[in-house]
Amino acid sequence: MSAVFETAPYQNLTLTGPMGVGKTAVGRAVAQHLGAEFFDLENEILAREGQPAEAIRELFGEARLKTLEMTAIRDLTLRRHAVIAVGGPAMLDETNRARLAEAGPILCLTCRLDEILRRMHAARGAWFHNPANRGMLLSRLKREMRVMALDLPRLDTSRLSIVETEAAVAAYWLEHARL
Repeated sequence: MSAVFETAPYQNLTLTGPMGVGKTAVGRAVAQHLGAEFFDLENEILAREGQPAEAIRELFGEARLKTLEMTAIRDLTLRRHAVIAVGGPAMLDETNRARLAEAGPILCLTCRLDEILRRMHAARGAWFHNPANRGMLLSRLKREMRVMALDLPRLDTSRLSIVETEAAVAAYWLEHARL
């Protein structure tokens, strides 16, 4: 179906799911392929606040981070022709989910746990071997996996290459966006 369209639909596409499933890599690839903008919620918060979401959570608490996520999502949903990557915890908020759904289709990328851990190890190398770092990452992953309980359309990326995942995500966006 992507051959029919040469540009992104007017509506946005939101990619969600836990870390390690490919939201950022796939989102960038789809956006580039269809001539759309790409936004990552965590990078938006980093750009606005000068520190990553995890640091904000540790320093100021969960409530402050949720407020920042809600503000950034409100601003991002005002855009069109965009792919927005949103981590699992931000999708748990009903207001965020409703705003994102109103702006376009949402797709939850999933992956087997062993594959997520393999990808994290490959991406982080020796850092991953430190038990404290690994524990922190697993704690974050457990928090992000809660998005799997939501009733959202899913795409399992466990056995797909980036190119295969990109094609499936682009087809999903083109098929489910209201033109």
